[in-house]
Amino acid sequence: MPSRFPRTQGLASLRILGPALISALALVGACGDGSDDEKVVLTPVPTSAPFPIVISRDLEVGENRFMLGLINQADEQPILGADLNLRFFLLDGSDPVLKSEVEPEALKITKTYTHTHDDGTVETHEAGETGGYVSQVTFEAAGEWGVEVTGTDVNGEALEAVTATFNVLAESAGLDAGDPAPQSVQRVLADVADIAQIDTSQTPITEMHDKTIAQAVTSGRPTVVVFASPSFCTSQICGPTKDVVDDLYATYGGQANFVHVEPYDIEKARAGESLTPVPLLTDDWGLSSEPWVFVVDAQGIIAAKFDGIASYEEMEAALAAVLG
Repeated sequence: MPSRFPRTQGLASLRILGPALISALALVGACGDGSDDEKVVLTPVPTSAPFPIVISRDLEVGENRFMLGLINQADEQPILGADLNLRFFLLDGSDPVLKSEVEPEALKITKTYTHTHDDGTVETHEAGETGGYVSQVTFEAAGEWGVEVTGTDVNGEALEAVTATFNVLAESAGLDAGDPAPQSVQRVLADVADIAQIDTSQTPITEMHDKTIAQAVTSGRPTVVVFASPSFCTSQICGPTKDVVDDLYATYGGQANFVHVEPYDIEKARAGESLTPVPLLTDDWGLSSEPWVFVVDAQGIIAAKFDGIASYEEMEAALAAVLG
């Protein structure tokens, strides 16, 4: 049976994941030896089938955190909690070569957003559930790759097999594990009269704003840096991501630095102007979306990074590795 690797993905079906994850498109299993090559048939995903979306950005040769989203095209809602199997193919010419196979972990979060009332109080609201499927995948070559998605939904019903294509770079276009963390200088508590000027969380944690990134990553202690805007996040997953980091702080705040940076100019955002990324987000860290979490070791070297949806367990494992 031929594997189908469509070269296009319809934006109408991506709305549920939010603009930040849509932008990702403008965006351990057994390896094959290439003897079971399969022919590619270019055909769109049928409307009866789930719609696969490769959420991960900046994939490169080597091991990667690979995240996939799956949409029910009938109602444009995410398919959550499915039991999936992913097969990865290197697409070289017209003959794809099976390289690896993995069963990803299903992640699910409740999207949130916050707003400030006239009296200054901040309120958080839920905005439905979203999620994805994450796995560690090694890509041995740069170029175009394909992923074939099969499995069953939460009711045990078989999902129609679908495929998606994505690009793998020879090396990361941005910051990666092993790179020195930028010694960025953002506004901190000492620079403002009110923490609300630098944090849109409903319950800001002052200790996440008592030092600059530069001070944190040169302190000789591990550091967790989170770029997230609970009030102005376009994907509505900044709040939940920040909540995970807050939970990590509650457990590990005495062992590591935690720094929260709002990715947008808060004054302009509150004035109703377009969201303007703060310069250090784009210039220092090379980011064009949110949320992002970076784990930096005691020597100031990036040890792990997480874009979009990430679980407490993933972040904790990365932090525990640098705490020793």
